[in-house]
Amino acid sequence: MATKFLTYPILKTINESSIKAKRNRNVYFDRLPIKNDGTRYPVTFSMIHNDKEIRTQIVLNGKGDSILLDMSFQEFSVLPESEAGEKKC
Repeated sequence: MATKFLTYPILKTINESSIKAKRNRNVYFDRLPIKNDGTRYPVTFSMIHNDKEIRTQIVLNGKGDSILLDMSFQEFSVLPESEAGEKKC
């Protein structure tokens, strides 16, 4: 089973897009416990929100800290995927 994930650059780009689009859920990067080191941050939940975007929950570390981030259908559809068993975070 494939799991969608984000890397730091992808997360930063989609977050900037979310802010510009005035979506409800976006994040402050200076408050996140993440690094630009190639770590994969898995999407553990997603749902259609407002019939025009996807709300996602993204896990940030092994302790289970997570964020909610709204993104477009297009942004969600092109997120990379990893297969079960691959290291995600």
